Amino acid sequence: MNPRTVTMWNRLPTIAALTVAALCTMFAGEAWAACFTTGKNPVAAPRAQLGSVPRAQLASASGAITDSSTSDSIVGMWHSVFLLGNGPNRYDESFQQFHAGGTEMMLSNGLPPALGNVCVGVWTETGNRTFKLRHMAWNWNPDGSFAGTFEMVVTPRIDRRGDNLAGTWAADSTDPSGNVIPELHAEGVVRSTRITAE
Repeated sequence: MNPRTVTMWNRLPTIAALTVAALCTMFAGEAWAACFTTGKNPVAAPRAQLGSVPRAQLASASGAITDSSTSDSIVGMWHSVFLLGNGPNRYDESFQQFHAGGTEMMLSNGLPPALGNVCVGVWTETGNRTFKLRHMAWNWNPDGSFAGTFEMVVTPRIDRRGDNLAGTWAADSTDPSGNVIPELHAEGVVRSTRITAE
């Protein structure tokens, strides 16, 4: 394990580490998505990690978007909260980076780094201030063996100010042979707030 990973683990509260260990033991036969929790056994983001995000951003991410001014670009960094259905249960929370070239990268709070919490995607503009993101990751079993793939399709819309995204998402996992695993299907809504350098 590299020193950076050790440092990150040392920062996690003991309770979060014990919770992850207990879940891995309880669901030893289950596949874990590399950057999101599975729909069947969602794991809420640890409260201690949520404390590092400013409350104003959390409130904005979980609320409705505003609609004024004029900025249509999705390019930049976002704090995103993915809810199961219409909420309030959280599926994941993440920092997302949308690049001008049509690619996306996500750092997920739904799983610890050891289980793989970095994912990638591609996006395109589909209409006036609307987008489609295809987000991909590898799935792994708790023993480290390959379990298939994870795919999430997100359809966000940016508000006129360019500060908030809101939309829907649907996620599926496939086994190593490419067969969809129905019990791992999940869907819901996403709310995102732009992160700026100021």
